Amino acid sequence: MFSKTILKKNYLYSMGNAKPITAVIVDDDEFCCFQLRDLIVKYSLGVEVIGVFNSGEDGVANIAALQPDLVFLDVEMPGMNGFEMIRKFPAVNFEIIFTTSHVQYAIRAIRFSALDYLVKPLDPDALQDAISRLRDKIDAKQNGGPKNLEIMGIPAEKKFNNLAVPTMEGLLFIGLQDIIRCESDDKYTRIFLADKKIIVASRTLGDFETLLHPHGFFRIHKSHLINLIHLKKYLRGEGGQVIMADGATLDVSRRKKEELMELVSQF
Repeated sequence: MFSKTILKKNYLYSMGNAKPITAVIVDDDEFCCFQLRDLIVKYSLGVEVIGVFNSGEDGVANIAALQPDLVFLDVEMPGMNGFEMIRKFPAVNFEIIFTTSHVQYAIRAIRFSALDYLVKPLDPDALQDAISRLRDKIDAKQNGGPKNLEIMGIPAEKKFNNLAVPTMEGLLFIGLQDIIRCESDDKYTRIFLADKKIIVASRTLGDFETLLHPHGFFRIHKSHLINLIHLKKYLRGEGGQVIMADGATLDVSRRKKEELMELVSQF
């Protein structure tokens, strides 16, 4: 049994010169903890599990000392659930992958800027994809992070994350850098991607504005939210218009013009 214990660094992974990603598992189901560790070892994911805890209280008590890169966090736990546990941290300086049997928590996971949201029983391919994204994010941070994104007082390495979008098939995770713009469609939002795909999400544009504004997105109009890294041209006018990377020409409301000009001047 490894409940409520800190694990020794008893295995390393062969990833060239890459440093293993340190991880903590917080889950009240010991079988799920063992299963997750087995998947990590079986697929040589470059993850070193340095702690496993079976309650949110133990997670809070130990994570600050361990300082992991990543926390695999169950949502439903007795006493303190995963969301309540995260709120106990004054600053979250680790990535989070929520693990749960209940897909209805996916929307709440978005607000915690989760790296991913995996449904039990864990799919090995989904787990590998999540770790691969984290490795890319760590590499980008070590290389100085993306340029020209310090536009809203938020460190550049925090700009690139994933947006969880509920669809008919399940939960779709989209890299923020892949989103060109979002367009209001009454109570729904159409998300336009760099690969020309369009995703229809059952959330309002206001909801997405709240989530995405700190990540380099700006609402230029009541109907349009744009990713500033995909802004190609501004056309003068009363409010003016913008041309986006997908060729779309969008109106800018008069009251948003000055703020938009201030933001783009910092690129």
